[in-house]
Amino acid sequence: MLCYLSPASGAGIAIMENSVKELGQAFSGAPTNIEDGSMVFFNPGAMNHVRGGLFSFAGYVAIPSARFNNAASQLSPQIGGSSLLGNDGGDSPRTVLIPNFYWVQNLSERFAVGLGINFPFGMESSYRPDWKGRYQAIDSELLTVNFNPSASMKITEKLSVGAGLNIQYLESKLTNAIDFGTACLRVLNPTTCASQGLLPQMADGHVSLKGDSIGFGYNIGIFYTPTQNTRLGVSYRSKVHHNVSGKADFTVPENARLLTQSHIFVDTPAKTPVTLPDNVLFGFFHQLNAAWTFSADAMWTRWSHIQELRTDFSSVQSDDVQMLKWKDTWRVAFGLSYSPIINKLTVRTGFAYDESPVPGSLNRSPRIPDNDRYWLTAGATYAVFKNINVHVAYAHLFINDAFINRTGTTGDQLIGKFTEHINLVGMQLDWRF
Repeated sequence: MLCYLSPASGAGIAIMENSVKELGQAFSGAPTNIEDGSMVFFNPGAMNHVRGGLFSFAGYVAIPSARFNNAASQLSPQIGGSSLLGNDGGDSPRTVLIPNFYWVQNLSERFAVGLGINFPFGMESSYRPDWKGRYQAIDSELLTVNFNPSASMKITEKLSVGAGLNIQYLESKLTNAIDFGTACLRVLNPTTCASQGLLPQMADGHVSLKGDSIGFGYNIGIFYTPTQNTRLGVSYRSKVHHNVSGKADFTVPENARLLTQSHIFVDTPAKTPVTLPDNVLFGFFHQLNAAWTFSADAMWTRWSHIQELRTDFSSVQSDDVQMLKWKDTWRVAFGLSYSPIINKLTVRTGFAYDESPVPGSLNRSPRIPDNDRYWLTAGATYAVFKNINVHVAYAHLFINDAFINRTGTTGDQLIGKFTEHINLVGMQLDWRF
């Protein structure tokens, strides 16, 4: 009935958009990047390479599309298994704006500090309220805001290390319909239910859950330059545990009020523990010649922290349990950039493969119709002044069809597939002072 997650541009619920410069090369150079402030997030060990101060401001427009194609969605076989009524939900995701901000300040030849404010997880989706999967999802909204103060220290001329604290705020809103006709048949005899007009799909109600939480984590990074033309980077970002507290608001049809007499389906406080995953990021950068550079990275994410989502209601209503059984994943990326010596313009492109944590159709939620994706990106940087750069980038994400065969709380089965893609556009300003 309730779930805390929704689709995002990265696999699972990750938001990768933390540098427009890096978006242009599919984030392949993220852990070895020394050109914009996103090093605070991707690898704080690189902050020592900033001379003076650096501000980076960025904004991204994410334009996702996810359409459901019904196959054989039906009610619980225990009550006859008739087809689910309704439409296919429309194009569920919403266009969203994703901003981020970074500041890096060099304190001496050996020490630097930084601050990042970004949105590492979350997105929005909304299906039509009368669609076939309404008993499993209608609206899904997730927002995480991450505050990341960091510091770095140069150990030798070639080796630097860094670390940061993550203070993360999470806010969510989730809604879905409730089939009170089917719910009645589970607790009362068919004659009583029929006399009240409580028949499957004929007495829909509604539930809305809002909640928020603050969690804490850390990130560490190592930056190494074995030669003038080669950089290596590795970073670790810790898990962040949230104990999301909120309230469940139920809308119950008048003829279904008898079901609330045992203090279920009543407005009540609710809590859901959620652990957002840790990851390890490895990166390589090499200057091929005066104009061309090559970059590559690999990121491992421990999505297996998310095996289930369990909502504990303060009323006598039983816990709501969503089985997800997510698995750990890899993301790999490669990028090229070209910068003519006599030109202020740099152009770049990249490709990435992003593995989905969803193990299969039985555990795929309509709130997160996620599957493996492929990034194809292009970007450019223009040096407006000696100390001001402007970055622009575009990415198209090709997503494999996501088949679903999901059983809801009242036994309804959503069967079909989602066809999806995402377009991303970003612009960023870097100011050195």
